[in-house]
Amino acid sequence: MGLPNASAVLALAAVLLLPQPAHATVTVHSASAAVGTVHGADVNVAGTVRAAGTTYYVDATGGSDSAAGTSPSAAWKTLGKVNAQTFGPGDSILLKSGEVWSGQYLDLHGSGAAGAPIVLGRYGTGAKPRIDFADTAVGGEGFGVRLKNVSYWEIGELEITSGQQPTDRRRSGVLVVGEGSGAGDFTHIHVKNTYVHDVFGTDRRTGGINFHARGTSTGPESTWTDVLIEGNTVDNVADTGIQTMTDALLNTTWAHDFDAFKNLVIRGNTVTRIHRDGILVRSGRAPLVEHNTTDRIGESTTSTLPYLDDIAVVAAQWMYATTDAVFQFNQAFRTRRLDGDGQPWDFDQMVYRSVYQYNYSQDNEGGTLLVMDQTDDNVFRYNISQNDLDRSVGVFHLVSGSGDLKVHNNVFYRSAGQTGQMTGTSTGQVAYANNIFVNQGSGAYSISGSVTYDHNLYSGANANQPNDPNKIIANPRFVAAGGASGLASAGAYRLQPGSPGIDSGVAVPSPGAQDFFGTALYQGSPDRGAHESAAAPVTTLLSDDFGDGDATGWTSSGGSWSVANGAYSQTSTAAAESIAVTGSATWTDYTVQGRVRLDNASANAGLVFRYADAADFYLFRLNDGTDTADLYRKVGGTLTRVAGASVPITPGVFRTLKATVSGSTVTGFVDGNQVLTWTAPAAELTAGKVGLRMHSSTATFDDLRVTAP
Repeated sequence: MGLPNASAVLALAAVLLLPQPAHATVTVHSASAAVGTVHGADVNVAGTVRAAGTTYYVDATGGSDSAAGTSPSAAWKTLGKVNAQTFGPGDSILLKSGEVWSGQYLDLHGSGAAGAPIVLGRYGTGAKPRIDFADTAVGGEGFGVRLKNVSYWEIGELEITSGQQPTDRRRSGVLVVGEGSGAGDFTHIHVKNTYVHDVFGTDRRTGGINFHARGTSTGPESTWTDVLIEGNTVDNVADTGIQTMTDALLNTTWAHDFDAFKNLVIRGNTVTRIHRDGILVRSGRAPLVEHNTTDRIGESTTSTLPYLDDIAVVAAQWMYATTDAVFQFNQAFRTRRLDGDGQPWDFDQMVYRSVYQYNYSQDNEGGTLLVMDQTDDNVFRYNISQNDLDRSVGVFHLVSGSGDLKVHNNVFYRSAGQTGQMTGTSTGQVAYANNIFVNQGSGAYSISGSVTYDHNLYSGANANQPNDPNKIIANPRFVAAGGASGLASAGAYRLQPGSPGIDSGVAVPSPGAQDFFGTALYQGSPDRGAHESAAAPVTTLLSDDFGDGDATGWTSSGGSWSVANGAYSQTSTAAAESIAVTGSATWTDYTVQGRVRLDNASANAGLVFRYADAADFYLFRLNDGTDTADLYRKVGGTLTRVAGASVPITPGVFRTLKATVSGSTVTGFVDGNQVLTWTAPAAELTAGKVGLRMHSSTATFDDLRVTAP
């Protein structure tokens, strides 16, 4: 990204506050370590044992500032009344649900203590209390909630907005700031479950949720420990969604360029339609950023205000002047490429010993990863990239001067039509190992600079192939390449049995603890790609891709069956039921899998298993008429639907169906994702053949495979 731019415990458990994690220790932050975890369990404040304090209630409609404020029936009215107080350990400030405070803001004073934080939350039922701070400001700076020079606060369950305002000024939904000469070290600020939207500020240090370590020209600057930003939604703001910043980056006499924020966790947030950057960590020492989603980052707000920063470059989730960071289990979509960049992930300047792992990215305009100069010893592993575009220099943008980078066990899938190169040139040492590149565009691979390739798998257009002494050029046999839409459906990139990527990789130093899907490393020899196959040894009972041009061994009834173009089709809609079967009547527990294409509107077709005869079998099928995947049992000639799941279906498109039958339990998968399971109430259909079936429909089948444990 280039240059720095810079009271008592509540009486009623029904009172809703924030769930509080005892989040004292973040255990994993090095690139060579396992998954980062935060020790301790979440607990609800209403049940937390805390030092005695006072609970204050605020009701915009029924309250009065002359009231005591210490009960719902004697609530305060305005936020100004709250701002006039200094709170202490164990206090709580609760805003009434469903109320709105317009043209008001919270500027909170006082500090809690260890084990007795001050809590800002809500009471009652209904919508989150809303603070619309409009064009209000303190010292020329607008905010919905500000914490300045305080410690031990836990805030959340609020809605904060300001809308479009004519005044050119800094604005933030939540602003946490350490400011002034000798501002000092602050600790334990938690911001959770808050909705910030339509907040528009004038420069990069504004937007949604902002932590800013400030000081004076003589210092010392402020620093922060135990910062938790969790479960928030930030939408339609300018400039940045969630960020940390220190003025030490702008003042060479200050000391905390790399550790203004320690024990920082940013988790489970959704950040969308942001004018500039999505989630940005500056000056973090071992931060953990996980389970966040960003979408439409980069000039995507609806604001028409003329004073917003002129955008140059943006990224979705990235780090600057940070060491030992872990970014994991995040997903990023549709990041814009403006004057430059546009990637979901970025090792920016002065980033060392950090890792991106187990992340999913899709349709980001600047490719997948940016690596800036003044970086070293960073790792990019077990990530999946689907159709990250090439409006930059390709999947990777490696700036001259970037340091050592290890890129291993990732999947990079690009559909046809893209022209940018797959990998980038770097003056640093970049090592690509165990990756799977599916390149259906025309982009090439960088073979210049200090770049090495080893044990990668290449599929699709492979012009200018790199010098990879242990490369495999083959179809990786993903479950459904190109078929993912996020982390939840990334199973599309699991390796199917028989994939050339299984057990063909090379062990890398300090690979981490697990693969993309949570499987421990390694299961036998390392695999290529983001999936470490842990399947038990299986026996292949049947494999037929119809590539021999015939259907030898198959018996059909009803309809018109034939093999053409390497697939098995039934082309008549006249027959009520069309079935083709093969295999052994003695097969019991097994998995049957095949690709199925519905060939007419409202068609249905699928896989038959434990087939005894035309009156007794199980059926797992797709139904275009209902957009469902359904499991049926046919016993004694009676066909009954026993389970189903919503699955969007498009005729003319192959989908991969898989059914596993073990004992009396059947589990169904579509494109590698489990969609249903059902257990028969009594023993029935204990053995039988496999087959294909449809009803008054046309369909095509391919790549049928039956395996048994």
